[in-house]
Amino acid sequence: MVCPSTLFLVTNSYPLGTGEDFIENEIGDLAERFGRVVVVAVQTRPGDVITRPVPGNVEVIRAGGPRPAGRAALLAAARGLAHLPRGSWNRDTLRDPRRLGLEAMFEEHARDTEADLLAQLPALGLRPGSHAVVYSYWFLDTARVAMLLAADLRARGLVVDKLVTRAHGYDLYPERSPLGHLPERKLLLDAFDAVCPISQQGRRTLTADWPRYAAKITTHHLGTADPGTPAACSREPFHIVSCSYLLPVKRMTRMPGVLAELRSRGVDARWTHIGGGPQTEAVREAARDAGVADVTDLRGHVGHNEILETERLLRPSCLVNLSSSEGVPVSMMEAASLGIPIIGTDVGGVSEIITDGVNGRLVPANFTDEQAADALQRLAELPDSEYTAQCTAARRTWERDFDQAVVYPRFCAEALGAPRDVH
Repeated sequence: MVCPSTLFLVTNSYPLGTGEDFIENEIGDLAERFGRVVVVAVQTRPGDVITRPVPGNVEVIRAGGPRPAGRAALLAAARGLAHLPRGSWNRDTLRDPRRLGLEAMFEEHARDTEADLLAQLPALGLRPGSHAVVYSYWFLDTARVAMLLAADLRARGLVVDKLVTRAHGYDLYPERSPLGHLPERKLLLDAFDAVCPISQQGRRTLTADWPRYAAKITTHHLGTADPGTPAACSREPFHIVSCSYLLPVKRMTRMPGVLAELRSRGVDARWTHIGGGPQTEAVREAARDAGVADVTDLRGHVGHNEILETERLLRPSCLVNLSSSEGVPVSMMEAASLGIPIIGTDVGGVSEIITDGVNGRLVPANFTDEQAADALQRLAELPDSEYTAQCTAARRTWERDFDQAVVYPRFCAEALGAPRDVH
């Protein structure tokens, strides 16, 4: 295959506004392996500006906007009914008018976005016969736009060598979506050359639901940068750290009860949470109710570039994650890179980071306070040599499976067809 010269990366908003921070770890490898990278942000809002630096050969364009809501969504659905591709829906969709409306709105929004993008393509100076790869960061709105973009590029005489998408969580698991339904799954799976869930659990789910596409579904983890010297973890006192945006799915309102249970067993435990969010006051109130407010430190928002150093300075004993649903949490990857043992609920791809009893402990998804406290207590009471071994194992897990210097070159070569020596 002729090495592709242009990569189209379709994102929700990166590098404008906030969000999709993970792409910051990947963009350097993409820019190194393609002569030109065009980032297409398709869900930005008026007033959004570029907030993250990009390499010199990366261009940024924006098209479309957020999905319509309210009356605008109804109008989009009405228009979209005429545009639904044949075979993109099934009998279950037809039996539920709400799902059919979601399909129609989804399709119309993608077409509107692509029309906006199509008007901007001539300015890019693309030459017929040149090669390109189209890469969607999500397996939902951006994927449908990427599919339409690939068709438009081919119509202009370009050779699209690969059409690739990642799949994370909300864009992969129907139960997390409105109406328990993800639109146009078959249409997308038919079109893409490679679908890359970020966890083995995601791959298993997708192949179980769509076995005929198993050959094109492969796991490619996200990765984080090497923070250098590991943290000097300490258990005097037993310092529990957590890091997340405080939403109900994170279940951090449960942590004060777990902390109180652990302290009642004679463990000198305290807890620091990094991150703000809508449940901040609920967590603060839970800490007061559990009688652990004096050993709870809610740090609030910490800039992404400062999180690792903050964790290092805390000299944590472990990182805890109590989520009811996860992909493969970046907070866990980063903690593992610092050599911090992890306690986490056995949901999503968490078990791809935590090997129970080796670099932390797994807790049942529907845990009791006592079960979570048991896992923490076991870590607190390990002999020093065994605790040190768990810290070392955490770092080794990161080096093998989540080091961005390993996983992104592998993704570029295997999924995008762009090895390091393309130039």
